[in-house]
Amino acid sequence: MDKRLRIAHVMASVGGVMGGLEKHTFELCAALAEKHEVHLLADKPYSVTCPKNIIFHAIDFSQSRWNPFLYWQIVQVINDIQPQIIHAQAGKAVELVSIMKWFFQHIIFVATIHSHKSINKAYLSMDGVIATNKAAVLGLSPKKTRVIYHGLKPSTLLLPHETKSFRQRLSLTPDEPLIIAIGELVPFNGFDVLLRACVGTEAKLLIVGEGGERKKLEKLVAVLALQQQVFFLGARQDVPQLLQLADLCVIPSVIATFPTVMLEALQVGCPVIATDIGGTNDWLPEALLCPPDNVEALHTLLCDTLRRLSVLRTNYLPIFLRAQQELTIDGMTQRTQEFYQALLEQHR
Repeated sequence: MDKRLRIAHVMASVGGVMGGLEKHTFELCAALAEKHEVHLLADKPYSVTCPKNIIFHAIDFSQSRWNPFLYWQIVQVINDIQPQIIHAQAGKAVELVSIMKWFFQHIIFVATIHSHKSINKAYLSMDGVIATNKAAVLGLSPKKTRVIYHGLKPSTLLLPHETKSFRQRLSLTPDEPLIIAIGELVPFNGFDVLLRACVGTEAKLLIVGEGGERKKLEKLVAVLALQQQVFFLGARQDVPQLLQLADLCVIPSVIATFPTVMLEALQVGCPVIATDIGGTNDWLPEALLCPPDNVEALHTLLCDTLRRLSVLRTNYLPIFLRAQQELTIDGMTQRTQEFYQALLEQHR
């Protein structure tokens, strides 16, 4: 795409919390801004972490989506920017901009749907919809949808002596199987199911992340007598390194949100098993999946996988290679630009 575009992204997250959706939005906007004029309408706390090549507009998204003042704020900014494309990230943002579509009929409206748990009518009114996994586009017109996976920045690979040092710092012996689970400690991520599934295994489990369920999960560890196996590391900045350190990443989610951590693990060569929801089957075969919220099924899958650790990474090589080829920031940005161009040509 040679023509320089003016693009307005809308992200309705609040409070400055940085999860997968927010990280994806920043990385995509920053990459697009290398060739285009990119604006981001977001809650004021995100101005601190917003990349410098993005033009930031503070909007108070803590207000109800039914608050007319919130609509007025957004309309004022859009009037000032006059973008060719408005790109809304996820449900609340899509609902907000969908109402404005009738006032800005000369603008192309695009939405990214990050999970298929809550597809609403607002997505149907968009000119184009980007999905982060195949399951998310179910029920939407194939003519105006495109599956574009999250792109990831290349991670620094650990050298063998660095891996040994990491394990020593965590008081792990070289031959102890090490499992890692990463995410916000909230009910829908299924960490309680994973803890129960670990009973009867000899693997050590690292839980990376913070959240309101931490105390409850720590109590469950004590009840299950897993104190010598399970370690809560809290929020970490070295997730790619921890993934390289682990023998296996487990994703026990119980509702359909696409797990970005699965892509991060595959990109650095960490085997993954997961529950069969949220598009995990886009990347993992049926043998590496189990039903959600099922302790027995996850325990069986975990034990079977741990028995095959010696050949596990070799078996995963085709998946790792695909991840390294497809999950790049450049690839994600290029496919997004191509989709913008196709939509613009359709509406000429």
